[in-house]
Amino acid sequence: MLMGCLYTILCAQGENDNWYFGDHAAVNFSTTTPATLNNNQMSAFEACGTASDENGNLLFYTNSQTIFNRQHQPMQNGTGILGNYSAQQLSIVKNPSNSKQYFVFVTAGSYAAVSQTNRISYSIVDMSLGSVVNGQPLGAVLQNFKNIPVTDNIGNNFGTEAITAVAGPTPNTYWVLIPNGNRLYSYRIDSSGFSNGNPVISNLNFPINLSTDTFFSIKASPKLSNPNFSHLICISLWYNNTNTSNLQFNNQIVSFNSNTGAISNNYLLTVNSIKAYLPEFNKNGSVLFLANTSVYAIDLVNSTTGSINFLQIFNGSSGALSEYTALQRNRRGDIYINKYGSNFLGIINNPDVYGTNMSVNMNSINLGSAITQYGLPQLIPESEPIAYYPCIDSLTLTYEPNLNFNYEVGNKIVTKTKYALGPRHNITMKAGNMVNLLPGTEMQLGANYHAYIAPCREKNSDFESKNLSQKGMILDLDKIERSKSLSSNEITISPNPASDFINIDSGKEKTISWELFDMSGRSVLKGNSSPVNVQSLPKANYILKINTVNKQVSKKVTVK
Repeated sequence: MLMGCLYTILCAQGENDNWYFGDHAAVNFSTTTPATLNNNQMSAFEACGTASDENGNLLFYTNSQTIFNRQHQPMQNGTGILGNYSAQQLSIVKNPSNSKQYFVFVTAGSYAAVSQTNRISYSIVDMSLGSVVNGQPLGAVLQNFKNIPVTDNIGNNFGTEAITAVAGPTPNTYWVLIPNGNRLYSYRIDSSGFSNGNPVISNLNFPINLSTDTFFSIKASPKLSNPNFSHLICISLWYNNTNTSNLQFNNQIVSFNSNTGAISNNYLLTVNSIKAYLPEFNKNGSVLFLANTSVYAIDLVNSTTGSINFLQIFNGSSGALSEYTALQRNRRGDIYINKYGSNFLGIINNPDVYGTNMSVNMNSINLGSAITQYGLPQLIPESEPIAYYPCIDSLTLTYEPNLNFNYEVGNKIVTKTKYALGPRHNITMKAGNMVNLLPGTEMQLGANYHAYIAPCREKNSDFESKNLSQKGMILDLDKIERSKSLSSNEITISPNPASDFINIDSGKEKTISWELFDMSGRSVLKGNSSPVNVQSLPKANYILKINTVNKQVSKKVTVK
């Protein structure tokens, strides 16, 4: 018997072992102690993504304009990718029909109208192509599958910044999820390809229209065991440029069914909260974390309409420089926190058991000279194990139908002769009395397998048996946040976009100074009075930092 490695079910294969992000920041998660890397040649202001092979070896990374190969050079045909550099999210999905290929979905900027160069699109990376180094190709973007527009059911392009992907109901099936307007568009990817132009459409009940001039994101939980839905999805609005005087920062958590590709009518929680840029679920989907200048944990399982359980687990200082932007779970289930402009990644301690033992360490990983910006890489979706598998008495396996699965039975699991696990399998077996691997059982190099004896877990702590219809829940977290500190949105700028001058209105606050930075962090203008003259600047996005007597705020501005 060849045992490739011995992991628990939470240790997936290595496709998500590397993160490349921010201003030349990179981390490797192949071992339990993360390792900082210093070879990132990329600056990613917001959206970013990384792909590795099953053994955790880097394949490529991207900031949505350039795809870099493992030699940290632009990949063959990998320049000119049409993602907007200030878009919030991108998503990478493996091609089920070709193990050497990856779909790279990039998104648009919300300030500009949808156009041929500002839209959601995808390109396909083929790792069997490109120059060969040390016996392995460096990969290339397929010429005929570069910057292909993603279209809705009537052929229209998309212009939003939010996109994510989840595993489907069977191995090697996935859903790409895009909120737009007041709908969720779900595109299936399977062995037949990408269902472009043929999405499943679900209605959202979001309080505003999610389109141009609104900045928002989408995140999904791991797969859950529930007869009515497979995932929870959180859509977070953090800026509405059309209404800066009475802003609403909403987070809406809904249930999603991967069998149908549609939102199910089983779970609905609305969290009115100040600026949650990129939220995150813990590894069993029972807790949602939201961050801005503070970090909150919300108990999704035990909350009801009359009583929503939440905790503030970290209290940061106010001001734009103290904003905690992206929350991202790694392949081990650890949740990291990104603070803009920091040389560290933070981490949430004890994220999987809701309670006062949860805390935050903002200096978890030292990034060296590299610094964070706004985004962190989303995970490439795998055929996920169900977080909780309902117990049966006994089970006999003649072959393994799942790539990733967690078997849990009350009595015993027996494998028949010639039961085999290949290099991509990730299987856990848990039985109350016995796990019996009969002669002839084979585990090939690279297989992940773990077995142990333990009683079935109680069902009353998960989504299968408790609170199946938690709907209409509302948490006014914004009232708590606003009582702590003045909102940065009391300072407004106009017009935005601008071609000549930008006026700063600080209300009752006195503006002391301002400084304008380009997206590389270089200071291009500074002053101490309004307006800001941008007539001589190139057309681009900038960050305007405004200092008042009591605080400092940052605004993203566009010179057109």
